[in-house]
Order: sequence, then C-alpha cells, then structure tokens
Amino acid sequence: MVNELSFNCEDAWLNLFVGGDLYPVQVKTLMNPATCGTYFRDVVKVSDAAIKVRGCHWETSPNHIKYRVDIDRDGVLFRHVLQYLRNGKLTSLPDDTFTLEALVAEADFFGIEKYREMLKKKLWKLTGKRQYYACYEDSD
Repeated sequence: MVNELSFNCEDAWLNLFVGGDLYPVQVKTLMNPATCGTYFRDVVKVSDAAIKVRGCHWETSPNHIKYRVDIDRDGVLFRHVLQYLRNGKLTSLPDDTFTLEALVAEADFFGIEKYREMLKKKLWKLTGKRQYYACYEDSD
C-alpha cells in the first residue's frame, strides 16, 4: 500500500526499509543537492506547501514505524550509499574490488553519478583496469 506521505519540513524523519534493514534518515539528507541522486528526486517532491514522499503510512505497526519507504536493494550495501548521502566526497570507500563493483551498481540504481565516479576512481587505482580509467583525473 504505497501512499503519498506529507511532511512540513526537511528535518522530518522517515525510515528507509532496504533489503530487510531499516535506516532512519531525515528528508533533508535524501534531498541534499550535493549528493542526491535521481532515485530520491523521484521519491521525494519538495514544494512551497509541503514535502511529499512516495512511501507507506501504517496506522498500526508492531514496531511503531509509521512512515516507511520500501526499497528492494541490498541493505548491507545501502549502508555505504547512505554514508555517501550524508558525507559526500568525504565518504570513506572500501578497499575490496568486489564491494566497490557492487556499489557501482547501487550508484547506478540510485542515480548518484558523483558517487559512481568516486567508486570507479578507487577501482582504477586498485586494479589499473582500463574500464575504470575514463573517470580518473590526475588532479585527484
């Protein structure tokens, strides 16, 4: 049952339910212009009157979670995505190529191009593979 949730300010909290894991997050984190991807721009609409979020509103919930956005992705990998949404280019990246490649797919899904570029730069530095070279710049 997907509804349109309505909030008065960007400081409001909602819960992202990703792959069975629950992530409480403020609306302003999802809409940060420096880190926001196309996925969250489609889910959250900001106007002068209110903030509308495409999600679920549960009148009764056993765990007292009333506002929730369900996302069918890997909950463990989403921890890294959320860290980027909160910290931007200051986000630490993992050192193993398997996780980095999986995160590139997550960045693609969420439409977070800057994060995708960061991940591919790290992959290029770790592997030297030509497929990651296109996003590498000597200034980094």
